[in-house]
Amino acid sequence: MKKIYYILVCGIILLAAGCKKGPDPYISKQDAEKLAGLVEPPITNVAFIYKNNIYYATDFTKPVTQITSDGSASKFVRMSHDHTKFAYLNASNVIEIVDNKGALVTTLPQYTQVKSFDWTADDKTLYILNNSAMAYYGTSLNLPDFTGPGGVVGSVVEVLSASVSMQGDFAYVVHTFDFNNGDQYSLVINPANNGKSISYTDPNQATMNYVCFSTNQQDLAVGYGDPGSISGAESQIDVFTGLNSTPVLSYSGGCSPVYNSAINFIVGGFADANNNGLVEPSAIYAGPGQTTTFIGENVTHSLMLTNYSFNGVVYTDWK
Repeated sequence: MKKIYYILVCGIILLAAGCKKGPDPYISKQDAEKLAGLVEPPITNVAFIYKNNIYYATDFTKPVTQITSDGSASKFVRMSHDHTKFAYLNASNVIEIVDNKGALVTTLPQYTQVKSFDWTADDKTLYILNNSAMAYYGTSLNLPDFTGPGGVVGSVVEVLSASVSMQGDFAYVVHTFDFNNGDQYSLVINPANNGKSISYTDPNQATMNYVCFSTNQQDLAVGYGDPGSISGAESQIDVFTGLNSTPVLSYSGGCSPVYNSAINFIVGGFADANNNGLVEPSAIYAGPGQTTTFIGENVTHSLMLTNYSFNGVVYTDWK
């Protein structure tokens, strides 16, 4: 009888030990991984230009894949949502599109004054801000006409950047001038549901020059910088969510930022104070208790690809 009792006790101990697969003896390995994901969410599917070539990071914690090797990528990079196509400007300011093996798909020399571009949600169209007009490589979009702040038709001097959300909302930055107000740089958002147009001008009259929706609902990053360096290094980044008319947070410095409120991260090219101020493809944590250094396994922190540091502008995309 005692022998049977001891066998049962040993069996229960072994069964309990088999269930303890996580580092914490009181939760399973699967639950531990879920908690780790909440603390340090994965930063996945980031494209960037480094030394005139396109690179792709499936995950910031894994090896990066080099897409091109011909040194043709000069400015901007916009990756399709299925991560199979990469569009960028070459040294002649002509859009080139390559596949995920680096093979050239096409060039678009017909667009000679490109300021911004990106893929539609279905990846069938590359929409392009060419000078101050929208153009399309693929199916045309039924977007509203550009207007100035307050919806005043005809006041537009120059459109500097444009972006379309996954839902079809249309946002752009315009530079306007009149003798009463002088130069103004404003964000205009036209909701996809044909709702009232939203307009925002920085109270300090800072010079907006960049706008980009993320793939997360209606998160929107707006950049401020030298108007002569469209979508280059931004001196300030404002973040808008839910088509709000005012920013929910601001961040200093960076290039081609994309924000995701679901995990409170901004991805872009940012200077690394711990690496002589060199610019790196970075995922900057912008949530509560933000820090740029790792101070504990339960503290969310910013991530930087230090192997791809650059003394200049690093263009990125995050989908």
